[in-house]
Amino acid sequence: MAYNFNAPSKQIQKRITEEIFLRQESGAIHNPYEQELRELYSIEQGNAETLAKSISETFPGEFGILAKDPLRSHKNLVIGNITLASRAAIRGGLSVEEAFTVADSLIQQLEEIETIPEVSAFKQEAQYLYVKLVADARKTGTKGQETEKNPLIGQVKDYIFTHLHEPIQVAQIARRLHVNPDYLSHLFHRQEKVTITQYIRQEKITRGENLLKYSDYRIQDIAFYLGFCTQSHFAKAFQQTVGVSPKEYRKQYGIAHDE
Repeated sequence: MAYNFNAPSKQIQKRITEEIFLRQESGAIHNPYEQELRELYSIEQGNAETLAKSISETFPGEFGILAKDPLRSHKNLVIGNITLASRAAIRGGLSVEEAFTVADSLIQQLEEIETIPEVSAFKQEAQYLYVKLVADARKTGTKGQETEKNPLIGQVKDYIFTHLHEPIQVAQIARRLHVNPDYLSHLFHRQEKVTITQYIRQEKITRGENLLKYSDYRIQDIAFYLGFCTQSHFAKAFQQTVGVSPKEYRKQYGIAHDE
């Protein structure tokens, strides 16, 4: 079939017209847009409590049908939800690269699920994950609304996210972004309320927490992966930030061997 990309084809328009007519005839309606906005706003704010309230709402309407196969239809709905949640998280202060990478992983995991109830549960798990990521980002002083005002801040965060396994210097970030290091440092601190160096350290420690929880990599390997020169340097930084040593943290929260 040849498509005219300047306007919808007659076949597309015909199908949409039929679908609208059938839905109007049946009296069926979709779930409220306002409820969806409340869910997304909760993610943007990193607020698990308001997300729980939005999810628990009862309302007239139903989800759309996005495929002939029911399981495929539910998965398509969740893919759309994850996509919207990732954008809400970016507005909340999460870096673009992290939000998109998380979405990629979630959608790949979704494809492995084989029952509709599990798909529905996975949707909520994904939403709460984004809430937590935004809440964690805001602990470092991130403000999503301000991030949109100056694209340099988002570019700094994206650079840090993609180079977190290396030693990172403010000067090298500035060179990559073609700006003065002092200007970049001042801009970042003014907007984020932390220095770039503090932000890098916090992101490395947060990544370290995740690796200690969800992987079986040795602590020494995690330290080197995150760009620390020695395991003791990583352990000292981790203890200062988290309050316990990496070994104790893994003992308390590690789940790599629980399954």
